[in-house]
Amino acid sequence: MSSKTSAARLGLVDPETASPSVKQALAKLPAVNGLRAMANAESLYPAYIDFLLLLFRPLEIDPALERMIALRVATLQECLYIWRNNVVVARSVGMTEEQISVLERGDTVAKSFSPAQQAAFAFTDEVVFRVEATDATYDRAKQYFSDRALTEILFVIGNYMLVARVIRTGRVPLDEKPTPFPQQGA
Repeated sequence: MSSKTSAARLGLVDPETASPSVKQALAKLPAVNGLRAMANAESLYPAYIDFLLLLFRPLEIDPALERMIALRVATLQECLYIWRNNVVVARSVGMTEEQISVLERGDTVAKSFSPAQQAAFAFTDEVVFRVEATDATYDRAKQYFSDRALTEILFVIGNYMLVARVIRTGRVPLDEKPTPFPQQGA
């Protein structure tokens, strides 16, 4: 994953001077650069933050798998910003250093991943690159995941694809250090 440094395109909203609704939304999570850039969409940002917070509440998919999917999307979208911040969360929800390391190398079939996790990665890859999973990949994922879980996976994929586009197109700078986000259930 490259960390190209170039001039930022999107400004970073200052929580102190933001409109009341954006200021309130910015206070719900750490004011990292990515969220401050997304706050430029004043009409959408407060509702987006409410949605994002739902991803930190218990889902049918377990928190470690959710982070694995976020990290996989970060890798596929070549978004160091997402990778860096989600590694912090991944460690806090039980991902091992070995899993993080092999996922960073792009190895989604390593022995450190269960067959269900491997199926989730294949599903993620096809959704990212093809928009829809093939029947074979969908059927494989369906062996491990309910309709609810597959839909949650799609929400996670879509969220991080959106974030990657804002970060990369807006050339949002990395924060000085990664900031831990709330764990699921928080």
